[in-house]
Amino acid sequence: MSLPTISGEFGVVQAPELAISATGPWAKIRGVAKDRKKGANGEWEDGPPCYMDIVVGGKLAENVMESVTIGDAIVVSGTISQREWLGADGKTQHAYSIRASSVGVSAKYTPVPTARFRGESKSLASSVMPSAPEEAPF
Repeated sequence: MSLPTISGEFGVVQAPELAISATGPWAKIRGVAKDRKKGANGEWEDGPPCYMDIVVGGKLAENVMESVTIGDAIVVSGTISQREWLGADGKTQHAYSIRASSVGVSAKYTPVPTARFRGESKSLASSVMPSAPEEAPF
C-alpha cells in the first residue's frame, strides 16, 4: 500500500532550513494549520494548531529556499511519512511530516511576486545536484 497523499494550506512559522546530502539539496519548512470556525458570539476562532514539517528535495528545495519565508501562506501537496525513535525515557516517539511534491506560495491573502516579474533569480552553488534524492537528512 502506498503512502497517503495530502494537500493543504500551511502558515510558515520558521525560516526554511537547507541541508545538502550526498544525493543533493533538501529543504525543511515548519508549517502550521489551524481549523477556523465561528464561535457562539459570531467571531472567528482558531482551533488547536497542527504543526507539520514539510520536506522537499532536489530543484524544489532550491526553489523553496528562494521563494518561502516566515509568515507566508503556502499550499502543499505530497505524501505523509512517519518517523520513529526511542526517546530519552525509553518510549517510542513519533513525528509526522509531508514529503512534498509541490509547494507554492499562496496568493489568498496577499499578492505574490514571482521571478518572472522581479527579473531576478538566485540559485545555490552549481555543484548542488538538482535531482530528487532518496532520503531526507532531517
